[in-house]
Amino acid sequence: MTVAPKVLLVGDFPPPHGGVAVHVEVLQRAVRSRGGECTVLDIGKGQLPADGVVQAGGYATFTARLLGHALRGYRIHVHTSGANRKSWALAAICAAAGKLARVPPLITFHSGLGPGWLAEDPARARVACAVGNAFGRVVAVSEDIGEALLTCGVARARIEVLPAFTHSFLQPGTPPAGFRELREEAAPLYCAMLAPGPVYGAEVLLRAFAEVHQRNPRARLALYGPGTLELEPIRSAGAAACALRAFGELHRPAALALIAGSDVFVRPTLADGDSVSVREAVALGRVVVATSVGTRPVAARLVPPGDAAALARALTEAADRRPVLRLARDGDKDPSGDCVHRLLTLYGFHSGEEPAPEAPEAPSRPPVEGTACAASAAS
Repeated sequence: MTVAPKVLLVGDFPPPHGGVAVHVEVLQRAVRSRGGECTVLDIGKGQLPADGVVQAGGYATFTARLLGHALRGYRIHVHTSGANRKSWALAAICAAAGKLARVPPLITFHSGLGPGWLAEDPARARVACAVGNAFGRVVAVSEDIGEALLTCGVARARIEVLPAFTHSFLQPGTPPAGFRELREEAAPLYCAMLAPGPVYGAEVLLRAFAEVHQRNPRARLALYGPGTLELEPIRSAGAAACALRAFGELHRPAALALIAGSDVFVRPTLADGDSVSVREAVALGRVVVATSVGTRPVAARLVPPGDAAALARALTEAADRRPVLRLARDGDKDPSGDCVHRLLTLYGFHSGEEPAPEAPEAPSRPPVEGTACAASAAS
């Protein structure tokens, strides 16, 4: 009799609905859909009750819960940024706990800031080498992150580059209140996901959009994500402020509906790993304009980071293309390149393929405005 795999995902869980948290939530759903056991040890900012989610709590509580699952044979898969000391301390603790589980632990590094942080100090590289080689598999969401880990001395055989995106559960829901009115008056409608911190490029985006709006008064910009309701630059955007609409934190189905209903998706980040939202927009058939940082799909139109004039030109040119919403068909999907298919195999399932649900599940938590976690810089 085959025993279903047991997986402990250590990472952020929505809210906030950043790329890392969304990835962890989808992995939990995928494992459960295959009959496996999956618990999330939530180290994020949300820390709200949800089915199959355990709050990390303080250091003592976190360690006790981590070791408890390891002793019960759960395979540990930790999701972290790799761009600060706290991230690597978390990785070291999870690697040690993995030895108790008697199944090789996994780690995924998400942040595009990680390679630069590791390169700043040789001591960091030595830590990365020791900790990385303690995992059975080290997943990097981009080639740059993978190369940085290799340079630090992590064994090539352990490293696997795997974007944190899957077509599974890619199901737009109902758009947020006020979106339909915005859609009716917009020609075109741009959309962007932002969060607190300069890495998301909010100021550059708003300067670029102000230029676009000056040339085309019907242009509109929909913003969503943690902190967007209080985003300071919006209040000082001048004449373009009337053309902006912030929707705040959204559950993933609503966020996908907002992306799907827009004409152009914008990713103005100054650093990135491999953006989940960019890949979602491409999969939904949207035109994408993104900065040339991290890993981008070939369908994205790229501009230099921090260049508002170049971004404005690209946004204007991209608006000429307004494709009909086209969800990726089964024939378009490459199972070998799908992170969920691959990770399910690494967890111990005989086949990574799993059925997507017929309808999206109801959100397990209410949206909450809050500060994005360190690992969410790669969202």
